[in-house]
Amino acid sequence: MDGVKVTFTVKLQPQAADAFCAALPEMIKDTAKRPGFRDICIVRHATEPGRVMFIETWDSEQAYHDYIAWRTERGDMDGMAAILDGPPQLDFWPVTVAAS
Repeated sequence: MDGVKVTFTVKLQPQAADAFCAALPEMIKDTAKRPGFRDICIVRHATEPGRVMFIETWDSEQAYHDYIAWRTERGDMDGMAAILDGPPQLDFWPVTVAAS
């Protein structure tokens, strides 16, 4: 099973971007322990430092939704929402066309 790729892009308030990005390495340790998690890569845009993209692989969309529900219950999603500078963009990519 290929799993599903998930991209989650946020635009952060400029004053919050550095602190948010600095906290991510510790935060993803918890992510890696969640059922259905496979991998994650978080990237930051070169000319828009407040723009951050999470590129994740999960066993299924449901596993990702369960993870987000867990983060929401902990209050993590409210904390992120407070520093957003616009709506986030979430996309699911269930079909692998090519890989190396």
